[in-house]
Amino acid sequence: MNDGWDIASFWEKEPRVLDGPRLDEETLFGLAVAAAARRAGLPDPQDVRVFADDGTVTPARVDAYLPSAGRDGSFARYAERMLAAVGSFALTINSLQQFGWDFWQTLRRATDPVLAAGGWSAGGVDCHLIASVYGTAPTLVHKDTAGVFTYVVRGFKRFYTWPYEVFAGIAGEEATQRQVNLPASIRPEDHLDTATVVEGGPGSVLYWPSDRWHCAMSDGRLAVSLHLAHYQWDDRLALLLRRVRRLAASELGTGRFEGGPVPEAGPGGDRSTDAQVRKVVSRLVDDSALDLDLRLRRLKRRTASNFEVIPPPRPCPDLSATPGPLTVPEGSVARTLTADGVTYLAVNGHILRITGGAWLDAFLPWLVPGAAHSPEEWANAAAAAGGPSGPECTAFLGELVKRGALTPGEADA
Repeated sequence: MNDGWDIASFWEKEPRVLDGPRLDEETLFGLAVAAAARRAGLPDPQDVRVFADDGTVTPARVDAYLPSAGRDGSFARYAERMLAAVGSFALTINSLQQFGWDFWQTLRRATDPVLAAGGWSAGGVDCHLIASVYGTAPTLVHKDTAGVFTYVVRGFKRFYTWPYEVFAGIAGEEATQRQVNLPASIRPEDHLDTATVVEGGPGSVLYWPSDRWHCAMSDGRLAVSLHLAHYQWDDRLALLLRRVRRLAASELGTGRFEGGPVPEAGPGGDRSTDAQVRKVVSRLVDDSALDLDLRLRRLKRRTASNFEVIPPPRPCPDLSATPGPLTVPEGSVARTLTADGVTYLAVNGHILRITGGAWLDAFLPWLVPGAAHSPEEWANAAAAAGGPSGPECTAFLGELVKRGALTPGEADA
């Protein structure tokens, strides 16, 4: 998806228009349908949302505005149905990679050269799909924290981009490190003299660095674009507070609430509820388990081309009935981390917790991309490294298949 680009020459320096591939629209529509079907069960259902006319469609009504294989069958027919009800719209799907394993592998092949040239970004990588009919994007002038490659799949896209300094005076504190939407009174047409324009049709890739303000424009016809975003900033304080709050709330339960009669003050004037909350939070902040949680998060992304959200495990066939070899596919990455006698195996962004797994370090060199062996040979390698045998080893190989470290092949003709 990025063959021939001199990434180091423009990465995080200046906007560019690049030559890219013609992406398969039918495949992307299938992923959009899968995302729509799973929306309600996602950790954040707002990852699949629709802007219609002047606002966001509420979650209670959004299902009727989402693409469907039965009602639509293509982005073109979906747009026809939408425009019969609204004047303009934008379907936005975040983390599109989670809905297709093969699609995610394609994205990884595009992402790895960027990571090699520009370094690993603190905020991770994500992929967004936008299918829209509008003149000016509903997000207006804004900045994210990502260096973005926009692949134009269908139609025409134009982005006005501005250096950070142009709107720094009204952006507010810490605007470099966070996503900021400027007021609607900031109109792109009033600032064209300071803008750099990137535009193109199918096969064009439009890039801008993470510090650039930008506003998307179109020609009022259907446009479909794929956005591969490398987020450069990560609020570590917010991450820590979220994790501590989740753990503390779980441990304290309803004991963290105070109601009814005012409780007696404890030693030092503290109410018993406040004292218990402080005690739990203080212990969690210093707990080594929280540090391990953060280390595993980094390990996960290191084996997933810096993607935070990844597809779920794949189904695994009956390995005893698999006639061909098990092959380590290109791009597969596996790493280990040992803490408190437990070994964690990270495989393509999935974490396996294996008690007594010290043998994995000796087995890991076998998982080099391109290696192909029969299930029996893989089992022998695991046993030679000190790992399990028999049904337990078969189950372990099955977990590697589910996580993309091994791919079943066909028997030789």
